[in-house]
Amino acid sequence: MDDPTMDDPTMASIAITDMLERGALQRVDAGSVDDFLECEGLQVLFFAGSKSQRGDAHDVAVALREVLKDYAGQISAALVAAPDEAQLQPRFRVLALPSLVLLLGGEILEVIPRVKDWSDYVRAFRRYLGAAAVPAAVPYGESHA
Repeated sequence: MDDPTMDDPTMASIAITDMLERGALQRVDAGSVDDFLECEGLQVLFFAGSKSQRGDAHDVAVALREVLKDYAGQISAALVAAPDEAQLQPRFRVLALPSLVLLLGGEILEVIPRVKDWSDYVRAFRRYLGAAAVPAAVPYGESHA
C-alpha cells in the first residue's frame, strides 16, 4: 500500500527537512510565491518533484544546502509545494524535475534542471553572486572545477 506522506519530498529527504527546520528554506505555493519573489537578493525556487524523483530531489537539496551555507544571507530559497508544482512550472520555465530556478527581483536568471555536478552549481551561483567567501566542502567526493 502506498504511503501518502511519501508524495511530500520533505518526508524523503533529510536535507530538505533540515533546511526547512533551520529556516534556510521556506515553503511557497501558488498563492504565496509572488510574496516570496519580493525578497531582496537572489531568490531560488526549488521544484522537488514527486516521489518518483525523491532520490534526485535529495541530491539537489544537498547541493542547495551547501550553496546556502556558502552564500549565507545573500539567497532566499523556497520549496514549491508539490500540489502546485504543475501549475507553476510553465511560469518559471521548469521542464524537468527536480529543478532550481534562480531569480533576481522576480526575473528568471537561470533554471538548473535535474541533478548536476557540484561544479555546475558553483558556476551557476558564482555567475550572479561572485565567489563565495568560504567555499563549502565538495559533497560526496565530487571534484571542484
